[in-house]
Amino acid sequence: MLSVSWKLSRQFPPLVAIPFALSLGAALPFADANDLPDIIYRDVAVIGGGASGAYAAVRIRDDFHKSVALIEKQNILGGMVDTYVDQKTGKTFDYGVQSFLNVSGATDFFARFNISIGSSSSSSSSVTEYIDFRTGSKVDFEPPSSSKQISAIAKFLEVIEPWESMLFPGYWNFPEPSDIPDDFLIPFGEFLTKHGLEDGAPIIYASTGLGVGNMSEVTTMFALQSFGWDMARGLTGKMGLFTPTSGGNQVLYDAIAKDLGDDVLYSSTVIDSRRTDFGVFLTVRNHKTNKVTLIIARRLLVAIEPTKDNVKTLDLSPVESSTLAKFTYSNEFAGLVDNPVFNESTYYFNLPSSAAPDNTLVYQEDPMVASFQYTGLENLFRVMVIGNTTTTADEAKALSQESFNTLLKSGRFITSGQEQELSWAAFATHGAMHARVTVDQVKAGFFQDLYKLQGARSTWWTGGAFSANFQTQLWKFDEGLIPKILKGL
Repeated sequence: MLSVSWKLSRQFPPLVAIPFALSLGAALPFADANDLPDIIYRDVAVIGGGASGAYAAVRIRDDFHKSVALIEKQNILGGMVDTYVDQKTGKTFDYGVQSFLNVSGATDFFARFNISIGSSSSSSSSVTEYIDFRTGSKVDFEPPSSSKQISAIAKFLEVIEPWESMLFPGYWNFPEPSDIPDDFLIPFGEFLTKHGLEDGAPIIYASTGLGVGNMSEVTTMFALQSFGWDMARGLTGKMGLFTPTSGGNQVLYDAIAKDLGDDVLYSSTVIDSRRTDFGVFLTVRNHKTNKVTLIIARRLLVAIEPTKDNVKTLDLSPVESSTLAKFTYSNEFAGLVDNPVFNESTYYFNLPSSAAPDNTLVYQEDPMVASFQYTGLENLFRVMVIGNTTTTADEAKALSQESFNTLLKSGRFITSGQEQELSWAAFATHGAMHARVTVDQVKAGFFQDLYKLQGARSTWWTGGAFSANFQTQLWKFDEGLIPKILKGL
């Protein structure tokens, strides 16, 4: 212990020795009887190796020359990228993240790892068939023409452009309650109707808007977080979309993993913490080996959604707990199924019967299966499930099975018949996304209170709840956050 305290005193003020002793004491019961925990010292500890956490770890270590420890609960980096590799052909399909928005500097991040990129194409030979997945009935919905939809998106961009700095790349400039634009706080369907943008609704919903569930009922400012400025620019040709030319989107995060090497603690979670104004002390356990590691860091970056389960071991203050508890989320799930009864030329899309013949603002309530979409790989269809705050992976799979059986029995596939089990080739829980609060909470200064958490007790926050759920926009948010994290180091 004396050697540990001496080493600690070289990096932290003397007062930090007290919480360190508490952290060490908390960790010992979790260690094997004959195996004391490892102790590592870092400038910055990062929790979460998804888009925001992995990017920040690379930038902080490689470009700002500070030591890092990245804690990731999975055995790979990348979060919800989800690249499937066909073992027979080697072909890949990204059933999570589909493409990257060419936000400033995004392509340079790929270039540093020598990853070639190309334009993303969403063209498909599939014909969209609108079906009410609750009944299996075909919905005779006729969407506006593609040209009308794109024209509406261009007009949509004109309407929302003046507000961009209020929401992107985070809430740093979010207006005081008395200055919030009225349009921010009305339901999104009402917003689209008010500005004559109904023709753009189908493409908004089908691309990313469906992530919030019934898009028409969601408060406009949160709908803008699921489909906003850069998505509109991408669809109107003002911003490019790109993907790696080979290896799928996971290839980037595999390259990051190789770069960071032993600075990543895989299959690991924080089981105890002490956070102070002088630094943080994290007790981390590998859930495969049961190995315990103590991380002593000057700063902490939390790069996971701040749900109750995710932050329960982070020694939250009453203010942190009460603020973060106000968030509600969508839970998203994605998978691949290979039942041969699907028609490869059909894109099965879930809409309520009331959408017919041309009601662009009517959607299913969550939880729901959004679609079954052909991947281009033999028999494989992508399944998207949008759940509410409490939806579990088992419930998402059960809902997929129920919708599949409904479509099967109603004759929507190549062959009809009785129930059969979905054959899952892959399944991923994307977890809590599209964090939002009530209108009354926004008016009461929620986002001002949220950002007061930044920097408190040596802790900083990134990810979708503090920015937006798009990979490269999270990187842009990190770019503004990193200098704040490192100030004084």
